[in-house]
Amino acid sequence: MEQEVRLQKAEQMYTYSCDHNFGKGLSRAWGLNSFRLVEQAMDADEFAYLTFIGLHRFHSMSAHQRNFAYAFTNKRIIMAQMRSFWRTRTESVPLNKILNLSFDNDSSIGVVKIMLANDAICVGMAQESVTALSQKITELLPLIQEYAQQLPATDD
Repeated sequence: MEQEVRLQKAEQMYTYSCDHNFGKGLSRAWGLNSFRLVEQAMDADEFAYLTFIGLHRFHSMSAHQRNFAYAFTNKRIIMAQMRSFWRTRTESVPLNKILNLSFDNDSSIGVVKIMLANDAICVGMAQESVTALSQKITELLPLIQEYAQQLPATDD
């Protein structure tokens, strides 16, 4: 495994996503603005080590919540979207609430599925991006599990 990255700034997160073929979003400006929301959502001791862009809550090409910026941090997955007229959406899921991560790239678009106890967050991406992301997440899985185990247990 390559040395762990520690991304804290929007520019770093967007560049990482683009450089690794994990998505570019609508434009550079959109990507930077959406990752800026991720940056603002992070705690002072929090950092991202994997970022990507995809179609949030993907069901089909006509049923999704448009592009979101995603960041795996040492505490959670942060999902953020800059919308028109400076409207924003931000969600997060603690790493210890993720039950499984799966990938499907057999259809015309690839899907990353983040399984939670009462929900599944599906992210649509180009097939090449899902393939690259699945390889990277497989490589980082021990690190993701280590960070998840460091989090305090919470009652649901």
